[in-house]
Order: sequence, then C-alpha cells, then structure tokens
Amino acid sequence: MEEDLKKLDDLFDSILEEIIHPEKAGTFRNPFIEESSSRISGLAESMILISVRISPDNMQAVCTVSSGSEDHKPFTANDIMREASSAGVFCGIDEAAVNRIADEDIVNTPVVIARGTPPINGTDGYLKMKVNASAENGTNIGADTEVCHVIMPKPGRDGMDVRGRVLPAAPGKEAVFETGEGIYKRGSRFYSECMGRFVLRDGKYCVINEKVFDNNIEHSMGVVEFEGSIVVNGDVQSRSVIRAGGSVTVHGKVISAVIEAGRNVIIDGKTEDTSVSAAEGTIRGKEFYASTLVAGERIIGDIIEGCTVKCVYGIDCLTGAGRITGGEVMCTGNINCLLVGNRDRLETRVVMGSHDEYSKEAETLENSLRRLDRELSKIMHQVSEIREREKEGTATLEDESFLEAALRIRSQKVADKGPLVERLKKVREIINIAVGATLRAKTMVYGGTVLEIGGFTQIIHTDRPHPTIKSNGSAIVIL
Repeated sequence: MEEDLKKLDDLFDSILEEIIHPEKAGTFRNPFIEESSSRISGLAESMILISVRISPDNMQAVCTVSSGSEDHKPFTANDIMREASSAGVFCGIDEAAVNRIADEDIVNTPVVIARGTPPINGTDGYLKMKVNASAENGTNIGADTEVCHVIMPKPGRDGMDVRGRVLPAAPGKEAVFETGEGIYKRGSRFYSECMGRFVLRDGKYCVINEKVFDNNIEHSMGVVEFEGSIVVNGDVQSRSVIRAGGSVTVHGKVISAVIEAGRNVIIDGKTEDTSVSAAEGTIRGKEFYASTLVAGERIIGDIIEGCTVKCVYGIDCLTGAGRITGGEVMCTGNINCLLVGNRDRLETRVVMGSHDEYSKEAETLENSLRRLDRELSKIMHQVSEIREREKEGTATLEDESFLEAALRIRSQKVADKGPLVERLKKVREIINIAVGATLRAKTMVYGGTVLEIGGFTQIIHTDRPHPTIKSNGSAIVIL
C-alpha cells in the first residue's frame, strides 16, 4: 500500500514538473507502466466472462462462463444469477444447474439454466350419444328419453417464457348438438319432447313424432295407433286397422284394411277394398280399387276404380292410366284426369262444385264471430267506464274486481275468436274453389258418366260430348 502511494506521489510530481517547466516536456514518467508485461498478461488470463443468452423463442436461457486459464478468478452462483437478471431472465430458473456450474467450476461449456413453461391447450368437448340416429329410419323412442349428453370442454393452462411473459393456452372447443323439432335441453343433456323417431336430418337431430314398422301390419296386432305419424315398410294386411294423429305412409300394398290419419296418407302399392281417411291432408297412391277415400285436401293417384270418393280441393289422375272409372266421386274443387268412365259404359258418377254445407258453415261461423264481437264491445265499454271512474277517484273495490275479471274474459274471447277466423277464411276459400270447379279430361269422357255440376245433372250418352257444357259457373271441359 505504501509503495503504491509513493508511486502516485511520483506521478503527480512528474506532471507538475512539465506544467511548471514547459521546456521539460516529454519527460513525464508513469511509474505504474513499469510493471512487467508478463504480470499484465497473467492478469488477463486469470479473468472470467459470464454470458447468458436467451433463445429466439424465449423458452430457454443458456449460460457460458468463459476463461483462458485453469487458474482463473473464482466465481459464484450469485455472479451467474446477476448476469441472468441483467439478460432479462426472471422465470423458470434451474437453481440446481446454476449451483452446479459454480460448484463444479464449469467453464467454456454452455449450460441451460432456465426453461419456460409451454402452455397446455384445453381439450375439446364432445357429444356422448345415448340413442343411435345413424340408422336409415332412425330409432323409435319414448317421450322424455335422453338422446345426448354434451361433454363440456376442459380449460387449458397458460404457460410462461423465461422473461416472465404469459403464454396463453388455447381453450377447448365446445361441442355443438344441432337440434331440430322434438328436442328439449336440460343443463348439458338433451331429451325427446314426445314419443317418435330419433333421426339425423339436414345436419340436425330431431324427434319426429313418427313410429316405424319394418314388418307387415297384421290383424293379430290389433288396432295400431300412434299420436304422431306411422311408417310401414311392408304391407297392411286384411282386417288390419291403423290410426295416426299425423300421417300414414305405407311402402307396400293395402288390402281390406282401415287407415285413418289426421294428416296425409301415402300408399306406394295397390289399395283394394280399403277405407282410407286423411282428415286434414292428401291421399296419394297409385291404384285404388273398390275403396272408400275421404280427404280434407286432395286425392292423387293413377287409377280410381269403383271407389266412393270425397275430397275438398281436387283430384289429380294425370299419371299412368290416369282414369276414374265407376263408383261415385264427390269433389268440391277441380278434377284433372286423362279418362272418365270406360268403353263398357260403366256408370261413373261425378259430383262437383257442391258447396251448400260449406255455405251453411260459413253462415254459422259469421254469426258466432258477430256474437263474440258484440260481447267484446260490451266488455270494453264497461272497462272504459271503470277506468274513467279510476281517474276521477270514485272507483270502488267492486269495480276493481269486475275490471280484473272483465280483462280476463276479454283475453279468453279474443283467443276463442282466432280459430273461428281461420276456419271462416278456409271455408270461404273452399266456396270460391267450388264456384269455379272444372272437370278436365285430357283424353276422353266415356258414355255412361253422370256429371252433377253445381246442382245440374248432365248424362253423357256419347263418347264425345259437347266440350263446353256449363252450369252455375262451373264447367265440363273435354280437352
């Protein structure tokens, strides 16, 4: 220490000498430079350099302690930690690795001292089906049957890089159970609203109020009834009875049976000696023989022979044989066919355009609506009087009670009026159709055919009658 102080004094003296005596410029002497170069070289070799490098993705930090000599300056784990902090490493530090570098004096060798935590993405939800809907006709199930349990996705876990920045995890995707008619949800589970057929239709799971029979319907099965629709992938055999609140579809033939449907009836095969009713729909088939056909809308077929037929909107027999032969056909609307009757002059009775029953129904409906309107008007007049007394502050408790009851009755009568209005609209439409009812026979109306159009009867004795016989706004048209 004293030696170093003496060198400093000599250094200052040399500097002052040059300042005071400029002529002695160049005589400045630094006593410290006189140390041997070998000592300086040895000092450099004994030094160490600690570096910490972070990977481009910030998920790893590598430490390297550099030294040119085995006899280098000692270093500690704290020295490494300080350097790591300076480099921006704050998370995921492997203290064991840091201590090992210092304890084992590892130099000139890269060592990983920190690792980030990668995010763990969530798992997707999925559908746990309880009922199979992949079959061609679906599966018959009861009401309130569980059809699917939606398993919810599990959340992920965020990660973090060595710099301490959060790496967000991707959430699991939620499974979607696309539903159509007849399905309701309770929590994460789905159930059938009614008895029916569970199907996948147009990408949506539905419970169609429908029951499927993959075999023939036999008399021994008793009366086959269902609140919805019925599908028979076979025949309906003798003395069998089918009743459905919806539609009935038979992919085979029907012989000596009874079919009653609230909506449509579709029969792919022959229908013979059978009673078929489609209360609010259409009867569609190919060949109808000696059967009774009653349809609230239309009847469509290739052959109607020896049948008793009644329908509202019209009959179409324009495919196949396209003929109506024998029996009695009563239709409020148009009849379109190829042939009426046959060459043997089999009597075929066709009654069209009769709307007396609908006119009477329309009158009854109009009277009912007028009565409802009068009652509603009376109620509203009384309600107005009570509300006026409320404004004046003279209303009594009896008035308040009456007001509540009157409003309730008014709501009920308004609800009752809706169906009557809809039915009257439909009845008037039927009457308009009846007024213009037309028989169009594209090929032939044979002799022996009796046409009753709007109350006028024309008996045709020739194979080609006059083409423009008209009666009461209706027409017989031979095309």
